[in-house]
Amino acid sequence: MRHSFCHKSENSLRPDILEVVGRYTSLRKFGREYIGLSPCHNDRHPSLRINAAKQLWYCDPCATGGDVIRFIEIAERVSFKEALSILGMDTVPKHRPVVTAAQRQAAEAAAAWMADQRRKINVLLGEVLEKIELADEIGDSELAESFLRERSLLLDLYGDLDISRNAADLVSIRPTIEAITEGVEL
Repeated sequence: MRHSFCHKSENSLRPDILEVVGRYTSLRKFGREYIGLSPCHNDRHPSLRINAAKQLWYCDPCATGGDVIRFIEIAERVSFKEALSILGMDTVPKHRPVVTAAQRQAAEAAAAWMADQRRKINVLLGEVLEKIELADEIGDSELAESFLRERSLLLDLYGDLDISRNAADLVSIRPTIEAITEGVEL
């Protein structure tokens, strides 16, 4: 189901995620996000969520998500390079600045920290889902709603931690993120 994508999102060289995903599944607005059936697995109920502002997607049952490139990799079952080609991004000239050893080391440390925090957030997401189920079982809709808000915040953070261009911003609020994940055992 290969497509050609040429419309780019605002201020980006990437195609708009809603346009790309919309060619694979029907999407409907749900609050600030869009939802649809996931191409990651056989879906009966919408489990794919898209945040158009952040240009990110997330599939709840698979606990996977990412940007438009990652979506194409999974939907088309192709490599990163093939996904770039499908999206028409393989012809974008690459002008890479010279990276010093210290910069590379800092980037690697930030990436490792982000991956670790992402794993911890995933554990917290599992715990919150259990709490939501318990709140539903006892019939406390107010408590369930509170846990749903917590889950939404954790999902946003989980998605943000998967994007390397967010590293500087996330590292700048490192104490806050680590306070959220404090005590989580991997």
